Amino acid sequence: MTPTIPYIQSCFDEFNARFFASSLPPIPIKLSNARTFLGKVTFTRRRSWLFGPLRNENFVLRINTRIDLPEDLIQDTILHEMIHYYIAVNQLRDTSSHGRLFRREMARINADGNRHVTISYRLSKEQLLELYPEKKEQIKAYFLRKSKKSSNFALDY
Repeated sequence: MTPTIPYIQSCFDEFNARFFASSLPPIPIKLSNARTFLGKVTFTRRRSWLFGPLRNENFVLRINTRIDLPEDLIQDTILHEMIHYYIAVNQLRDTSSHGRLFRREMARINADGNRHVTISYRLSKEQLLELYPEKKEQIKAYFLRKSKKSSNFALDY
């Protein structure tokens, strides 16, 4: 499935109501053709005055359309990015980008909604070949060497 902006917006609205008590403000959504991520929330940090506190603003949700993914994985990617958005929009501090707070929210959503949100997603050989057709021989050689180990490659959300 290739997600569209109306589809992503519909999922965002549904998940916002279900998992975040409609507390997340609307966010601009952009489609991405990047090879390095499935989803990403970007924002800027600014001070309102010279020594003022940092504020997060100018949020954008980016969802990748390069890889054909199952609908449930696209929804889990949207949820993953919504957790990042929740933490950033509320100016919460976490121990790292996928720290304790992020993992607590992820566990809550997975338990309450029977979801499978994770920290990263492992690409199959076929998905890598789809992403990087120009590196076909290198990918095949990599999987040949690693055939006795994991046959997947991690891609960050």
